[in-house]
Amino acid sequence: MKKKNISTESRVSQIEDIVVSDIDDEKVMMSVEKGQYYNLDTVGSRVWELIDKPIKVSELIDALLLKYDVDRETCERDVLTFLEELHEDGILQVEG
Repeated sequence: MKKKNISTESRVSQIEDIVVSDIDDEKVMMSVEKGQYYNLDTVGSRVWELIDKPIKVSELIDALLLKYDVDRETCERDVLTFLEELHEDGILQVEG
């Protein structure tokens, strides 16, 4: 999979072959294709829920800013880093 740069203008979404279980406020996921497990904390779990359908990264950040007490610059940096990690692991679709 060719890596795409992710920006606030990109649209992102989950890939379909991920099995997800909720444990408290966190998600435990497995990539069926890769046989790899992932454990997301509360914020990562919220991001995963928000990317259930394609969403523009700037809209994702806006939604997180409404829920969490964080400044926009920090949120944007952390979200872009997290999305890049998901994309590198092959569990995130990126458009644009």
